[in-house]
Formats: sequence, C-alpha cells, structure tokens
Amino acid sequence: MSDGAPRPSGSGATADRALAPDLARGLMLLIVALVHAHMFISGSAAVIRGYPPVAGSPADALTAGVLTVLADSRSFPMFALLFGYGTGRILARERERGRDGPGARAVLRRRARLLLLFGSVHALLLFAGDVLGAYGLLGLVAVGLTGARDRTLFTVAGAGILVGTALYASMLAAGVSADPGDTASALHLAADPVSDAAYRLGTWVFTTPLFAVMSLGPFLVGAHAARRRILEEPGRHRVLLRRVAVTGTALSVAGGIPLALITSGVWTTAASGVTWGLSALHVLTGYAGGCGLAAAVALLALRLEHRRSRAVVAVAACGRRSMSAYVWQSVVWLALFAPYTLGLGDRVGVLGSALVALGTWGSGVLLAELLRRRGRRGPAETLLARATRRPQAVAAAPARRAAVGEVNGPRPP
Repeated sequence: MSDGAPRPSGSGATADRALAPDLARGLMLLIVALVHAHMFISGSAAVIRGYPPVAGSPADALTAGVLTVLADSRSFPMFALLFGYGTGRILARERERGRDGPGARAVLRRRARLLLLFGSVHALLLFAGDVLGAYGLLGLVAVGLTGARDRTLFTVAGAGILVGTALYASMLAAGVSADPGDTASALHLAADPVSDAAYRLGTWVFTTPLFAVMSLGPFLVGAHAARRRILEEPGRHRVLLRRVAVTGTALSVAGGIPLALITSGVWTTAASGVTWGLSALHVLTGYAGGCGLAAAVALLALRLEHRRSRAVVAVAACGRRSMSAYVWQSVVWLALFAPYTLGLGDRVGVLGSALVALGTWGSGVLLAELLRRRGRRGPAETLLARATRRPQAVAAAPARRAAVGEVNGPRPP
C-alpha cells in the first residue's frame, strides 16, 4: 500500500523514489487478479483451489495447471511480505520524525484499526476474499514484533509459516467436493445481493484471523528486509536477492507441480490424506515462491532503475496506489461475475477468467497512471492517510492555536 505525499507528474515524479517496492506491488496485483478471477466461475466451489471441472477443455486444464504452479498460494506471501516491508519503513520514518518506539507503533496501530474497518466494509459491499482486514489485525497484533532481534523475528516467522501452512492446507483439502454438479462459485454462493453481502461478511469474519496467521511469517520477513532497505537499495544486496530469487522460484515450481496435476484434471485422487499433503506442500513452497518473486522484481527494478519506460512507470504507479487498485479489482469482479449483475461466471472458463483478470489489472494500471500524471494519490490511500493523521492533527491543534496567540497577541473581544 502506498504512502508519502503525491509528487507532480513528469520525469522527476519518480526519480527520487525507489522503483522496486512500487514495481513489486504493481506486478503482484496481476497475480492477485489471476488468483481471484477463476474463483468466480460457476462450479468453482466444487473442487480444490476454486477451479471448476475442466474435463473436455484442454485450454482451461492447461491454464489451471499453470496458475496453480505460478500464482496460487504465491500471491498472498508476496503481498504480506510487501505489507511488512511497508510497515517497517513507516516505522523508520516515524522515528526519523522524532517519535519514539511506542509513539511510532501507536501510529501503526491506529492505521491497523482503520485497515480492519476498511476490510469489513470492503467485504460487505464487494469481495468475500478481502485481505485488508487481515492486515489490519496483523498490524494490531504483530507490530510490536517488528522491533525484535533478528533471531526472535525469524523464529516467530518460521513458526507462523508452519502453522499457516497447516491451517491453509486443511482449508484447501476440505474444499474438495464430491458433487460435480455443484454450480456455485467459490466467491458467490447467493443469487441475490442481500444474501450475497451477508455471505461475504460472514466469510470475512471467518477468514480474517486465518489470513492473518497465514501472513505472519512473510510479514515479519518483510519487516526484517525493511530494516536493511533491501528493496530500496537492491544494488547493495544483489547477491542475496539472486539467491532468494533462484532458490525461492525453484522450490515454488517444484512444490506446485503435484497439486497442478489435480487442478488440471490429469490426476484424480479421492484420498483425503494425499490431498492434504499436496496442499501443504503447495502452500509451504508458496512462501518461498512469494519471497522469490519479490527478490526477482527487485533485481528487475535494478536493471530498469535508470531507463524506466512508460509501461514500467505505469505499473509502478499502480503499485504506489495498490490499495485503490485492489479495491478496483473487487468492483470489477462484482460488476462482471455476480449472478445478479452480468453473471459472466456462467459463460467463461478458466482461460476466459484469466483474460478477464489481465484486462482488469490493465485497467487498474491505466487509472493509476492517470492519477500519477495529475499528481494525485489513489482515493483509498488518501482516505487512509487522512483518517490516520486526523487524531494527530486534533491533538496538535491547541498547541498551534497557542503558538499563533503568542505571536499575534490576544484577539479583541
């Protein structure tokens, strides 16, 4: 999610801002879109990972397999890592402004409470798979850990990854349905807007703590990376980034292939233990994949730092306005896929949903670039920043009025 004051458009607008964090968030939103879109297809509630039956559709089967290996359970670790990185950098800036540790953490906790509120509204109105609330909850509970020693940080992160893997794998394995005639989608189970809103909010209440636990490990890894400014100064950490990119990507691909055989319909198994084991392997290696993706984008940003094309600038602009772009995707999903709107989920397969995801992400990039050229932040970032700073402004008002009175003298009666 973005932070900082808006800069004017033009060549200097991004010259003094590190490319890697924004580029990573912008590209991550493409993966998020690909992961979510197929879960709106009719029948996606019937099988694992929200993929509908693909028998008789080789293109859909191939797309399902590719997405399972490269995107599913790879986007949320990267998202959480970047959220942890952003949290760490906000904490550092608050300290640079003279606020001590408790004061800086108080700012982050206020921001976390607002994210929790934003997430509940997002789920109620738009999207059952909201993660804003999970990050708000994570910020409330784990912000104190961001200042811990490295050993403590990595111990807690490792424990969080193991627990998150077990919980998420169990949820995925439990999602396997023996009813091939199920025509509901994984993210729309009601045919009218009121019932659907109730379902979304109920799902949010259940999944928010789960997503927070799943995201704890990469969140703390991101906070650790923020201490060393790894994404902002990738040139100083080139060797580390290469190792993480190569190792993380290799583990992710190897761990994703077995489950991809199931989601693509190549391998059918009714053994719940096998399904759970493959799901656990898929999720566990997904954590490595999320870190590998972030490292790979940082290396890419290092190559592009001094020759940013219009496309790179636009994707980075989207990353800087990632919260708004994320909500924009939810607006599109509701407009296109809900059974009481256009009902596109009845007419597309996995490949079609991937094309919709690509177009949705592209439209978000375009909107973000238009905002950048006007020197404006995203609406969600603006709202969050104003709400976060409002208590500080109210608290500082008496002091400002007193200072003005000392300079100008008392007002006439």
